[in-house]
Amino acid sequence: MEVRVATINDVEQLCTLLTEFFAYNAKLQPMYCNAAIEDGKYPTSIIESDDSDFLIAVSGSKLIGFIHIVKMETPQYNAIVPHNYAEIIAFMVTESFREQGVGSMLLDFAKLWSKDQNLEYIELVSLINATEANLFYDKKKFVTMSQVKRLEL
Repeated sequence: MEVRVATINDVEQLCTLLTEFFAYNAKLQPMYCNAAIEDGKYPTSIIESDDSDFLIAVSGSKLIGFIHIVKMETPQYNAIVPHNYAEIIAFMVTESFREQGVGSMLLDFAKLWSKDQNLEYIELVSLINATEANLFYDKKKFVTMSQVKRLEL
């Protein structure tokens, strides 16, 4: 298995995984997430960007997981200590490859990517009912720094 930064040649397989990812999120939170079909615009824009990448896990010639990661910085306000950090926007391993270390390898690669960018830490937002993902993040020592609260109107 190989973990690397995606190229434009990976877009077709990324579309398949992103479509699976969107369907998974739609099952978890159907009020907010759609089971959309990815047409390639999203992964192409990320691959062409200077501030973000898709980090991918490949087994043979098959794409089996990804992380969409972005360079971020805190707002430039006097009351906020400035930080440059990485944000994981999306993270998925295909179901048949879960519990085999693929997610750990992707996260380790994300750490290297972030260090190479001179970033201080990695953060992410996870759906509250994404039980498997949240157990993984806890095991990997992610800590809760804030909570999003929502009031329906």
